[in-house]
Amino acid sequence: MKIFREFKYLNELGKIVLIGGILLPILLILSFILASFSDLSIIDSLRVVFGSIFVLFLPGFVFSYLFFPETKSSEKESNGAGIDVLERIALSFALSIAIVPLFAFYLNLMGLKISLLNSFLEILFLIVVSCVIIYYRRRRK
Repeated sequence: MKIFREFKYLNELGKIVLIGGILLPILLILSFILASFSDLSIIDSLRVVFGSIFVLFLPGFVFSYLFFPETKSSEKESNGAGIDVLERIALSFALSIAIVPLFAFYLNLMGLKISLLNSFLEILFLIVVSCVIIYYRRRRK
């Protein structure tokens, strides 16, 4: 299979799919628990859980790969080239909390009102542009 030989990062993609396959049912169960113990409907609880991940984690996670492209796989790697998984997760929350409001406020200053649709599109824009930059950086190596 020539396609799979040319794709160097299939191992990373496999890890992402595996983690997503584990996290998705956990988040769905969390949404149902939230709906059963609160006044929220199931749809609203899904919006809360998945919206929180979309706003508070994903932009920072993608940006962390911009700043630190490599992840240390063990403690024995001490070359300083990357950060480990726990550092990346903590940095993801911090970067998201810093980047998303700044981007929203700057767009508001330029005349774009802050609304649900505009916020969703700006976060999606941040994630997609960052993913494109990461793709071209990895492709160049």
